[in-house]
Amino acid sequence: MVHLPEHGHCENCGDPVAFNEHFCSDDCSKEYEKDVKEAKKLDNRFYGMMIAGLVVAAVAAYAVKIFLF
Repeated sequence: MVHLPEHGHCENCGDPVAFNEHFCSDDCSKEYEKDVKEAKKLDNRFYGMMIAGLVVAAVAAYAVKIFLF
């Protein structure tokens, strides 16, 4: 049986790295940060659209209530 030294894997590409390392290169680190920033931007857009949709639904429900009663 082959014994591998204790190691981890790059958080971006999955290549083996030293045990206490998170990335295999500076390029992987930068790409990972870029991907995280983009994911946060998409999350913020999603939350904004959900809030806007709820506001529109609440205003529409209030307007219907006023006109029907």
